[in-house]
Amino acid sequence: MAFTNYSELQTEVASWLDRSDLTAQIPAFIQLAEARINRKLRVRAMETVVQHTMVGLSKRIALPTDYLQMRGLKFSSDKIATTTLNGEISDSVETIVLTSAADFTATGTILIGTEQITYTGKSTNTLTGCTRAANSTTAALHVTASTVDQIYTTWTASATLSTGVSTLYVLKYVSPEILTSVKAGSTSGVPSVYTMSAGHILFGPVPASYYTCEMVYYQKVPTLSDAAPTNWCLTANPDLFLYGSLVEAEPFLMNDQRVQVWGLGFNQGMTDLEEQDSKDQFSGSELRVYNTSGYY
Repeated sequence: MAFTNYSELQTEVASWLDRSDLTAQIPAFIQLAEARINRKLRVRAMETVVQHTMVGLSKRIALPTDYLQMRGLKFSSDKIATTTLNGEISDSVETIVLTSAADFTATGTILIGTEQITYTGKSTNTLTGCTRAANSTTAALHVTASTVDQIYTTWTASATLSTGVSTLYVLKYVSPEILTSVKAGSTSGVPSVYTMSAGHILFGPVPASYYTCEMVYYQKVPTLSDAAPTNWCLTANPDLFLYGSLVEAEPFLMNDQRVQVWGLGFNQGMTDLEEQDSKDQFSGSELRVYNTSGYY
């Protein structure tokens, strides 16, 4: 039978195993199959683009929870949104009036001086539900016409820097040892390199100001559950989930001779998907070599 969601996948796995007594175990088989897919599969459907603000004098940013592998990291000095204060504010007010809030999101975080302030609502040019001294900063009085910038304190999917008119600067990867052994690892300035360590991205030099960072990375295939019964990968590649679940089930059933059969089906599906993605990526025109002088 056709299966397009989590419940139908569980039914199909039970059918292929010819077992009706594995209701409690089949979700674990699917979970293990998802882990196997995430370890091996890298196709463009897994790519995503997010933004984060590199905070001045803060050396690192935590990686997204669904991060698998880096594709590229760049930044711009352009602001997400910027304006000025329309009137002085004390260090405790919870409503902030801006000159223009047109470019600001409905909820988010702003930066005035060195103070970060979160807000939960926007009405015309007024930010409401403000929480002062966010993210371990210090609340302060701010005078009228002070600059107000919106920042991202978590990785945020939005209109990318690459689609606008921003000047983009590519960050180059170096190993953690190189970052800590060269001057870029301890001084502040405009970042030029990055590395990854202990679940974080580390910049060098340490950002001396606020920059908007854009990351392209491979994200995990969304986990299937009763609350999230489908995802793009199950819809397009049901065989990966079926064969992957069967591979994980047979050792539990002590039926080791079937592991190779299901494993061949899983591996062939992975190979076919990656080849299809590669062909599609480079189709449409002939390949040309590019050097510093241009194409030839």
